[in-house]
Amino acid sequence: MKILGIETSGKVASACILDDEKIVSEITLNTKLVHSVMLIDLIDMALKNASIDISDIDLFAASIGPGSFTGLRIGVSTIKGFCFALNKPCIGVNTLEALCYNFYSSSDFLMPILDAKSQKVFAGVFRFEDGELVTYEETSIYEVDRAKKMAEKYNPILLGEGLDVYDFSSFKLAPTFLQYQKASNVAIVAKKLAEKGKLLSHFELVPLYLKKSYAEGK
Repeated sequence: MKILGIETSGKVASACILDDEKIVSEITLNTKLVHSVMLIDLIDMALKNASIDISDIDLFAASIGPGSFTGLRIGVSTIKGFCFALNKPCIGVNTLEALCYNFYSSSDFLMPILDAKSQKVFAGVFRFEDGELVTYEETSIYEVDRAKKMAEKYNPILLGEGLDVYDFSSFKLAPTFLQYQKASNVAIVAKKLAEKGKLLSHFELVPLYLKKSYAEGK
């Protein structure tokens, strides 16, 4: 099964081709370039590097959040468009859960943190047990102080873009090269979900926002 996974939930823009268990192509940028400009080019490069056509993809997967409203809309809309045009299934992957796959072989608690603005973060606490990701604290919005208390309780490895915004330096931090989102994790989680029969149509794929956008809140 060939899977196209994309990651657009934050600063990172990434596209990956997974062929069964093998990552055959992955392009990742962590720059200030906007996803609306770069995403299609990244997907095109990933496909060309894998020597396949978009029509060869069996399953499309997007990181659905939580994260940047604009980034999530771009990513989800792109995947929905491919699925509609090609009549293929898709899967939405929780951004925080996908981030944990940076530490798939770890037995530590893992706490991904993304900036939710206004001294709040998107966070959750997870751990791999017998190869499966187990949730200890649900993906939600937390005040920064509450997130720090969670970190004190579990002593997890902290990772994610939120560490670039808020000071968690007194805790156990992931090395920078393992801190950020990437599309290969999205594709890997999507494969696991597909094997459990959790396929979606393009109608069913929606972002996981958790809060109103700034415009909606005004």
